[in-house]
Amino acid sequence: MPPSTYDSRSPDAPRSDEALMRRVADNDVVAFAELARRYQQPLYRFACRMLGDAADAEDMVQETLLRIYQARARFRPDATFRPWAFRIAANQCRDRLRWRRRRREAPLEAAAGRASGLANPSAETEAHELEDRLAQAIAALPEKHRAVFLMARYEGMPYDDVAKALGIPVGTVKSRMNKAVRLLLAALETPETAP
Repeated sequence: MPPSTYDSRSPDAPRSDEALMRRVADNDVVAFAELARRYQQPLYRFACRMLGDAADAEDMVQETLLRIYQARARFRPDATFRPWAFRIAANQCRDRLRWRRRRREAPLEAAAGRASGLANPSAETEAHELEDRLAQAIAALPEKHRAVFLMARYEGMPYDDVAKALGIPVGTVKSRMNKAVRLLLAALETPETAP
């Protein structure tokens, strides 16, 4: 099947991300569109939590997808796509955070979804407060710990894939995860101070 005739509904269409990426390496833009559709939301969630800003996260997703397409010829056939894509996203987020620090922008804003559907208004308020505190605690994590925590807990990536995505040993992933959890627990146990 020529690259331009890829149809995800056909019975012999490649289903794995890696098979799609091999087609992308052969300049199949339809296969790339399918990969972009699959990864746009997971990459956005990751970038939003890393950066704490929805607009920056949208920019980072677009930049990540562009970088993936530009690097299509360098994708190794034996590589796993997901860690590779998240590595590019993590690098884009890291660059953006460095840029912010150089320009001394305002601190990260809390970026978390809101709980909904709670019947008890006081329970809903408490849930919102907890979400806000958790989002602030995640945003305050050191960058290297935040990336590990978000990939493992929010994106559900196994430690092996997180290690590949960040280019670090699995033991370092475990160590950073442990430290991230300890920092988050400490932040959540600390009583909030009233203004």
